[in-house]
Amino acid sequence: MRNIKKIIKNVMVIILVFAVNTAVFANEGNLSKTIDGSLLTNENCSEISLRADVKGNILNQGTAKVTDNGNGSVNVYGAVLGSVVCDKMILKLTLQRYSNGSWYNIRTFSDTAYNTALLTKSYNVQVTRGYYYRVKAACVAQDGSVTESKTPITNGILVE
Repeated sequence: MRNIKKIIKNVMVIILVFAVNTAVFANEGNLSKTIDGSLLTNENCSEISLRADVKGNILNQGTAKVTDNGNGSVNVYGAVLGSVVCDKMILKLTLQRYSNGSWYNIRTFSDTAYNTALLTKSYNVQVTRGYYYRVKAACVAQDGSVTESKTPITNGILVE
């Protein structure tokens, strides 16, 4: 019985030594620089949603998302979510590429919907590999004489 307790004690000490000495590595995908408000990452997707600041609004949320499809193309996604059915919703999605210290517009998509509380759009775009890409969205809701907007901008993702 005494030997069993001694063996258990030694096993526990060994486990404790390995647990305390476990190495922790930082995710290099999150250790990048920020350019014009967008973090340059090695992630394959970036999404941002901007919500309304106050109650009683007509625009609840604007969303922008960029995803690396893995085949030399990216998916550009955006959404406008109203708090009520709006007379008009506008979604303008701009795909941008980072090059030589600046963001450049690559492609722009504009969509409009009427008498709705939700407008979503998604597009696949062929891109040049080796660059960072981000999506800038203009999300607009109009109801009567009231107009509200949000401009979400994703982080930059590296397409390899």
